Amino acid sequence: MLQGLQLLQGRYQLQQQLGRNAGRQTWLAEDIKASPAESVIVKLLAFSPQMQWEDFKLFEREAQVLKNLDHPRIPRYRDYFSLDKQTGSGLCWFGLVQDYIPGSSLQQLIDEGKRFSEAQVRQIATDILNILIYLHELSPAVLHRDIKPSNLILGEDGQVYLVDFGAVQNQAGAEAVTFTVVGTTGYAPLEQFWGKTVPASDIYALGATLIHLLTGVAPGNLPQNNLRIQFKDKVSIDPNFIRWIEALTAPDLKQRYTTASQALEDLKANRYLNATLQKIRPPVGSRIKLWKSANQLKIEIPGRGLKFFIDLIKFAGKLILGGGAVVSQLSLFCLVILMVIGLGLALVTIFTPMSSISLFLLIALIVPLALGVRLSKEVSHELARLNASLKLPRFAPGTSYVFLDRDKFIIEKKVLGWCYLRQQGQIENIKNIKFVPGKQGIIITKIKQYVLGQQLNESECSWLCEQLRDWLKSQ
Repeated sequence: MLQGLQLLQGRYQLQQQLGRNAGRQTWLAEDIKASPAESVIVKLLAFSPQMQWEDFKLFEREAQVLKNLDHPRIPRYRDYFSLDKQTGSGLCWFGLVQDYIPGSSLQQLIDEGKRFSEAQVRQIATDILNILIYLHELSPAVLHRDIKPSNLILGEDGQVYLVDFGAVQNQAGAEAVTFTVVGTTGYAPLEQFWGKTVPASDIYALGATLIHLLTGVAPGNLPQNNLRIQFKDKVSIDPNFIRWIEALTAPDLKQRYTTASQALEDLKANRYLNATLQKIRPPVGSRIKLWKSANQLKIEIPGRGLKFFIDLIKFAGKLILGGGAVVSQLSLFCLVILMVIGLGLALVTIFTPMSSISLFLLIALIVPLALGVRLSKEVSHELARLNASLKLPRFAPGTSYVFLDRDKFIIEKKVLGWCYLRQQGQIENIKNIKFVPGKQGIIITKIKQYVLGQQLNESECSWLCEQLRDWLKSQ
């Protein structure tokens, strides 16, 4: 029997036993060879006749996987070793050493009576989804398979950590023929107990954990309807957040989020996955993607990519050849601006600093303003003429996303995953959806107008506006 203050491998001094079951022990220990000495977690597995071979495989796999992980919210791997019978008090032991995360598990906090607010649960969901994105995007993907409140540590630094990779599996291993049932009832989805774990299985476990945090009741103790956890009547939170959690915990994989990144994107946008969305076929040759259901409409409008820049180069050439009036007007305007700046700098050397700055500002404001008034009409008329004859390319870089539900609509524009424009309005404020040739689609509300489909041709945009109007009429 291992005891407190016992020294393992000449460096890990056992301090306090944290857990013990079925030939396993978990200890808080001190790495006395670290400078200064550091607290670590030592997990031990006894090699005995009672040990199942699968237990050893899982223990060894945990060590191998942790060794290759590098994420600030996952305890860092430190060491893996074995102890002989003499050191292990008559048993051979295998040991795994990890960083110690000071703090409390979410299960401990629940047991102490803590109730988590919606804002806190949203932040916890965000933190764990970011960890899952890292794990699931590794090659091969790493599946935790045992996400639950007791395996989430709220550190003293206020950050949430994912611990205990004792059930971990990489996806390559998940496709093997061996059948090992792991996971915790209430948190693990059905496919996991059938030996068919996928990244969406971790997403289900996260959803069940969030339900536990919100209700204070373990998901296994909540009622179910068609295998769905029933929790809505026990919480008072944003209905969209409820629907989002329901999409995390859908029993059917086809109705559940398949990736952590998709779930995180919808969480940030305060929307949810509706698996009943039907994909609508766009016009021939169009790359628009549109899905709709009785209470949701989702649209993805791909950017024009290199075609926009090619069109821009063509327009620049046409402008040089056919837009001399504009070029000359703009050149004259820029020349005057430079003269004003030069005059201001010259005055700095003549007058006192305060008077020269004042005079410079006066000239810099009045002269361009007077000149701008004169040139604005001529330049605007000339640009309008050129736009009609030369077809100025519409500036709409990146991909556009439009999302509507019964309450609100959201318009986002992204370049390389970065959202550079986000607009939002209420469905009840929409007065009309109009297609205006040259201006494209316009959502007209009581407050303002929102432009859609700048990167589409007129037939695509007309079709898109028709789809939007039809969906709104059905509400």
